[in-house]
Amino acid sequence: MKHMRKRGRSAATAPAVMRDGGGGRGGVAGVPVPTLDALRTFLSIAEQRSVQAAARRSGRSRATAMRVLTDLERAFGVPALLERAPGQRVGVLTPEGEELVRRARAIIQQWDEWKVATRDALARQHAALRIGTLPGSFDLIAEPLAELRAEYPELVLRVTEYTDERLQGAIRSGAVDLGFGTVTPTDAPARLTIDVLGELGWSVIVPRAQAARFGASVRLRELAGVPMVVLRDGPARERIELAFAEAEGGPFVLDAAFEVGSTPRMVELVAKGFGPAIVSRFRLAFLPAEVVVRTLVDGPPPLRAGVLRRRGAKPSEAAARLLALARARFTELATQPRAKKPR
Repeated sequence: MKHMRKRGRSAATAPAVMRDGGGGRGGVAGVPVPTLDALRTFLSIAEQRSVQAAARRSGRSRATAMRVLTDLERAFGVPALLERAPGQRVGVLTPEGEELVRRARAIIQQWDEWKVATRDALARQHAALRIGTLPGSFDLIAEPLAELRAEYPELVLRVTEYTDERLQGAIRSGAVDLGFGTVTPTDAPARLTIDVLGELGWSVIVPRAQAARFGASVRLRELAGVPMVVLRDGPARERIELAFAEAEGGPFVLDAAFEVGSTPRMVELVAKGFGPAIVSRFRLAFLPAEVVVRTLVDGPPPLRAGVLRRRGAKPSEAAARLLALARARFTELATQPRAKKPR
């Protein structure tokens, strides 16, 4: 890349070798061989419109990033992929640069999808099933998983908790086969398929010591200004905040006095008397004796529980069986009228 070079005729010769990484300097007659690592570096340069900014972002030296750009220009026979006039801090992609961005993204996506498919094929060789779940949700699928292990004693299970944002990425990357969480069926995430389990209605849980303050049914206005135990973030927190803001007679103030990272932690704090909380009906199956349940009359719209998996990936026999067991467990918990008493 030179300052405002004139663009020449582009050679359309495809590289002889494409590898994921490597030096990329073993081409014919000294012409560098493009690598996936080089294309990723170029995409970073194109995004930043700056060699120096891309180098800083990747932790490499400017000279290394510059060499990658120069090698790609030589490999594809173009005079410039990025041009920058003297005094300018950022460059402008040439038409050849724009075309290489489009093609680089396509080939990297194809390579990533091939790696996922290959990982799946190899994983099936040792019958592993990789499960992803949101924090605090493992106990909701513990029984289906136990039943699955009883039916498939040789099955290797891998279960990992993820945040909402990371769960979808883990599924796309191939690190997870089935992801259990909250879903929006009308807006399926890119490259993922949704199996809806059902709706997650809401209830209020109250410390037993504070039970007399609330009747059998509770409205949001009765919770306005009351110090509450809430999730720190996520879809449930967003819906509860919106429900307080839009409730009839409102808006009301949600006093998020105690913010925690998972629903089991919420239950723990309620049991210790810190305050009430709004939870899904599924949590009622796991309440200690120090917590009582109240019906929430005007709560948020229900969330939907579901299972996410990669689009086009055929579930294994064990995965399909787990889906069936999870549906049965969901139905059981959804229709359960009250919390089970501790044994």
